[in-house]
Amino acid sequence: MPNKFFYKGIPSPNGTIVPDDIFDVLLHVCTGAEFKVLAYIVRRTFGFKKDSDTISLKQMVEGITTRDGKVLDHGTGLSKSTVAVAIKGLVEKGIIEVERNSSKAKGDEPTTYRLQFEEKKPVSENRTGGGQKTGHGGVRKSDTQITVLQETVNNTVNGVVKGGVDKSVLRELPDLGDPPEKTEYVANNVIVKALGDKKSSKFYALVAAKIPEQVIRETLAEVKADGARSPARLFTYKIQRYALAKQKL
Repeated sequence: MPNKFFYKGIPSPNGTIVPDDIFDVLLHVCTGAEFKVLAYIVRRTFGFKKDSDTISLKQMVEGITTRDGKVLDHGTGLSKSTVAVAIKGLVEKGIIEVERNSSKAKGDEPTTYRLQFEEKKPVSENRTGGGQKTGHGGVRKSDTQITVLQETVNNTVNGVVKGGVDKSVLRELPDLGDPPEKTEYVANNVIVKALGDKKSSKFYALVAAKIPEQVIRETLAEVKADGARSPARLFTYKIQRYALAKQKL
């Protein structure tokens, strides 16, 4: 059934203050689901002049309706499982911080969310919910790594890092030890076939030799779901991020 929704227009120029980095930096690296969840957290925090807010998964999925029936928002429109995966991705990228809340009376309670800041400069000290506060201060190692990877992706041509593939973090991973014919199959019949980028076949052969096929297929599925304008570039970024995470183990 076609989508018949048509927006009547913004009623007034009121709004929520949104940091420029969310559009200039994070929009590029977030999946569609991650960006929806991030936008929802921004609205529930900065939109109400708070640096954090306690939000349930149900609220993120369905939105918030007051006891007298007033609809405050409609949520993200995502499924509960998709929201959970998106939150995990935002945490791993160093974009948000979470506090798991619980009490003896109620057990597990809704989680508190806040954006990650380089310095401890919250919007206000008006915080919602309990739980132990996690650190704001300093640039975490994960933030630096994401920045490095972002610069790497911006300096790629046909999926190959400028200056040669030798600079790729993939080189530092051990080979899987698969037969050459399997590596060639994954490179050409899985990666190239999905991305349509034959010019980067050598790079994809390196990926096939270092990254498990299941991870490659899952990454390709994510890229397809994102609907990126440059799927080969996004694939490169995601694979390099995976390789960097493996190096930390």
